[in-house]
Amino acid sequence: MRRGYDFAIAGGGVIGASIAFHLAELSDASVALFDRGKVCSGGTRRSCAIIRSHYSVASNTALTLRSLDVFRGFREALGEDDVASGFVNSGYLILAGPGAFADRLADNLARQRGLGADTSPIDPAEARELHPWLDLGDVAAIGWEPASGYADPVTTTLGYVTAARRRGVAVFEHAPVERLRLAPDGGTSASRVTGVTTPGGTVEARCVVSAVGPWTRGLYAHSGLSDAAVEALRLQVTRHVVLTFGGASPYGPELPIVKDLTVDNKMYFRPAARGVVLVGTGDFGDPLEDPDRMNAVAPRDLVSLQRAQIAARMPAFEGARLTDSWMGPYDITPDWNPVLGPAPGLPGLYLAYGFSGHGFKLAPAVGRCVAQSLLGEAPDIDLAPYRPQRFREEALLLGAYGGGSIS
Repeated sequence: MRRGYDFAIAGGGVIGASIAFHLAELSDASVALFDRGKVCSGGTRRSCAIIRSHYSVASNTALTLRSLDVFRGFREALGEDDVASGFVNSGYLILAGPGAFADRLADNLARQRGLGADTSPIDPAEARELHPWLDLGDVAAIGWEPASGYADPVTTTLGYVTAARRRGVAVFEHAPVERLRLAPDGGTSASRVTGVTTPGGTVEARCVVSAVGPWTRGLYAHSGLSDAAVEALRLQVTRHVVLTFGGASPYGPELPIVKDLTVDNKMYFRPAARGVVLVGTGDFGDPLEDPDRMNAVAPRDLVSLQRAQIAARMPAFEGARLTDSWMGPYDITPDWNPVLGPAPGLPGLYLAYGFSGHGFKLAPAVGRCVAQSLLGEAPDIDLAPYRPQRFREEALLLGAYGGGSIS
């Protein structure tokens, strides 16, 4: 391992991998990517990998529209013939019940079309043509995105890592960034980040990028930063549970993804392997003190609730059997949107955390825009809305549907 790089990236999930690739693609800078295990062994591996442009925050829509183009043409975007995102163009339906959510959905569809999204309102008959399994008796408004779908989080991340390696990025697996290397900043009492410490030793870097998501608070604390600095991250970590259910008939891969705003936990579901339906929630989840100490048992009450909700929406799943479950950590900010930008009070550190359940779908565009910013270029999409200081400035990116990853 060499002892110095222009950029050291902590975190080998899809965000870190995308940033590393784009730094190498856009410059001749020396780049190192560090992961605590094998790349894509953390939160990204557990992602449900849904890709949609339906957001009520305009900058999120801009990022996802750019990212959707990459997922759909992954080999061309990375310039490699042997990479794949596993993208399935299933389309995306969003359902709202009577009242405020129906009005917000209608307004948001119009706003998104103004931003260039391929989305439109449809009626229940049109929705049932697209997804014949659905019972829509309680639905007042429906949105449809024909270009959206889902992908494979592992092959996507490995694709970025493969392309980054071929462009000279040094990738270190089983090399956790244990702490940030701090030094006095210009003879003052303040500190600047000058590199990282791993089990293999200290590595100097002109700039460190922290893309460790739910582990961000731990990295700050282990680096000896103050409790005030840790709290200023405004980051909460929660456990999210994903379930799969099997019915009497196979659930086909061509069926659209569904986001159901008629239920309190903002349930979503999509096809999964072996003819089952994958079901998750868009709510806060269960608070976690430590993402490495996550109870791997699905709560019985959640299994019962999701089984009942999926059967109410698709009667063919009445009496469905639970076929699998897994858990993943969410890194949630107060407005459910990411933090992207130089760390306040810590020169030499760039933050990329708080994706709040929608990092995967943003990753292609975020990686390019962050790389452009790090290289001193104007990013394709302005990242100023995601600046770390916005919490102190009370400039939150609040979505139309309240708290949740649909923001």
